[in-house]
Amino acid sequence: MAITIDIDNRQDALTITETSVKLIRQAIAFCYQMENYPDHYQVSLSFVDNEEIHDLNRKYRGKDEPTDVLSFPVDSDSPEVDEKLLGDIVISTEKIIEQTEEYGHSVNREMIYLLVHSILHLMGYDHKDEENKKIMRRKEEQVMEAMNLTE
Repeated sequence: MAITIDIDNRQDALTITETSVKLIRQAIAFCYQMENYPDHYQVSLSFVDNEEIHDLNRKYRGKDEPTDVLSFPVDSDSPEVDEKLLGDIVISTEKIIEQTEEYGHSVNREMIYLLVHSILHLMGYDHKDEENKKIMRRKEEQVMEAMNLTE
């Protein structure tokens, strides 16, 4: 599978290792397979600090607080574009660390959970009501179990 992912690391709270990148690619591949997406969809992933995600959350969602992850879907079906753009994901590494401590699981588990959650948003899933929330959670759990990252 030839997944294209652009990773932009604009923070220094967490080291993004080769293992991290492999897990990221694997999680995206599982999501694509689960949803029957072709692998030529491109994803942009930015790791940022709480200050930057706070600014983005205020600007794009009107919420004056840092959040753990933001998803920005892109609908690019232009014939000039070789790859379809699924969207942009922004993750706060400070929130990864905070939530790892809060929930008592690994940094990799939290990072991949936020990524999978966001990929599903880019694919059109949401959790605005209880029925959709259950569907989305079930799909998140499928990927996390497939990757053996349930704790």
